[in-house]
Amino acid sequence: MTTARQVIAGRTYLISRRCTQRQHLLRPDATIEQAFLYCLGEAVQRYEVTLHGWIAMSNHEHLVITDNKGNFPEFLAHFHKMIAKVVNAYRGRWENLWATEQPNAVWLVNPEDRFDKLIYLLTNPVLDDLVERAVEWPGASSIGLHLGSRTTKTVQRPRLFFRDDGKMPAEVTLKLDRLDGFAHLSDQEWRDKIATAVAEVETQTRAARVAAGRQVFGRRNVLRVPPTDAPRTTEPRRGLRPNVACRDVRGRKRELALLSVFRKRYREALERFRNGERDVEFPEGTYGMLRYRMHLRIRAPVTTKAA
Repeated sequence: MTTARQVIAGRTYLISRRCTQRQHLLRPDATIEQAFLYCLGEAVQRYEVTLHGWIAMSNHEHLVITDNKGNFPEFLAHFHKMIAKVVNAYRGRWENLWATEQPNAVWLVNPEDRFDKLIYLLTNPVLDDLVERAVEWPGASSIGLHLGSRTTKTVQRPRLFFRDDGKMPAEVTLKLDRLDGFAHLSDQEWRDKIATAVAEVETQTRAARVAAGRQVFGRRNVLRVPPTDAPRTTEPRRGLRPNVACRDVRGRKRELALLSVFRKRYREALERFRNGERDVEFPEGTYGMLRYRMHLRIRAPVTTKAA
């Protein structure tokens, strides 16, 4: 059983998920990019999520989103299901596209934490020594919208997999929203702030790469990698999966303590529920049990106050 998530409307998250066996099943090409953006845009519209940034790497993805309705697990389930169906149809495969572990969702507490993770997302191909500059990444990325004057991108429904007369929209428009906490900046100041931070990461990564004697893999090589290939490096296993990102040490300790309290109260409430107590109250942020009790048509409250 996975660890209980606390899902509270209004929080901003860095979402990460990798492909099964670290295979390059999302390796960039025009079809994969269109499918990723279309499925993402449709899921964002369906679940009323605010989108702040995205990138599809060859074997994993990152999103920065704000969960307006407290339903981001449903958003992720739908998005990941749809992109898996399209990619599997395109690749001619039937097995699971995504790794079996739960997608990682890191709550970004303060504005500076949100900005840090947005820059991490945008520079992911640089940090992995795949390209020299973030704008050179050939796959789906919001870097172009961040640095340009437009904040929307319209994508047509892929002809692959989807029926012409189906229920999915003929096109979707992805809208890139600014992170909370930066409303005081003009549009140009916001673009300049992102451009400066991205350039700083590129410069630092280049210096570290030269010092270590590494080379950039390169855009052309990225596009040539077979989808079933996987990195030869050994992936660390059973490490910590972060739940909170907060630069402020005291703030991070406080939020982690509150999360610990939530999980303790959740486990206690779940044990009482399993023992037949149907009017037990779960702590604020309970998600899965809320849906389960709605399915059972149990009307007793799930939450009454913050954890």
